Amino acid sequence: MAEETDLSRTEPASPRRLQEARSAGDVPRSAELTAWVVLLSALAMLGWLAPRLLNALQALTEVAFIHAAQPFSPILIEAAQSALWAMLPVLAVIFIAALLAPMLLSGWVYAPQATQADLARANPFKPFARLLSADSLFDGSLALMKLVLAVTAVGWTLATGWPELQGLIGSEMGESLQATAAWIGRGVLALAAALTVAAALDAGWRWWRYLRRHAMTWQEVLAEAREAEGSPEMRAQLRSRQQQAGQGRHVDEVIG
Repeated sequence: MAEETDLSRTEPASPRRLQEARSAGDVPRSAELTAWVVLLSALAMLGWLAPRLLNALQALTEVAFIHAAQPFSPILIEAAQSALWAMLPVLAVIFIAALLAPMLLSGWVYAPQATQADLARANPFKPFARLLSADSLFDGSLALMKLVLAVTAVGWTLATGWPELQGLIGSEMGESLQATAAWIGRGVLALAAALTVAAALDAGWRWWRYLRRHAMTWQEVLAEAREAEGSPEMRAQLRSRQQQAGQGRHVDEVIG
């Protein structure tokens, strides 16, 4: 029976079942959350190193114009190296954020079982079945919402900053670069704010689907309790659930 229509899975997943899923490499993953964390990390570093980056880019631009006839001059190479060293911390933070961001939702996962061959993954009909799933519908809706948010952010940036940039024609290069960087920064911040909504929705959906996929039936709960050799905590929990179920049936009989 498909997991979307299995109404008998009314019990939340037990810690044991979730641990078994983690051991098999089955954990919730959100690409939107990862992209959002990487973007915020890059923006934070760019904001911190903005003066240094602007000075390095300004020096590189000036040297490139002055020594345009000598592309391999030592002065131009030195300016390019300075700009590269200024960008290196930003690239390092992006790399680290890309490694750590997936752990925000699922934590550290070590799953040797995931590297084993699984013929079920090679099922050619599995992608077609996914097209009709709830995940596919959510992904399509989320992509459409991201497009609308991105277009809105870009439109707002152009509408509010373009007249100001046109007024900088003929001004000094340093002033023009600073105004252009501020304009681009506003646009990126607007886009990051829009993507925050998409990241929150995607992370929440992935986590809910993960818990729903591993939900258990009452029979599975009983079977797991028997395998656990009936610990006192489990027996107390089962006794409470049975009493609640008995009280519910009694109320139904009285009403009926």
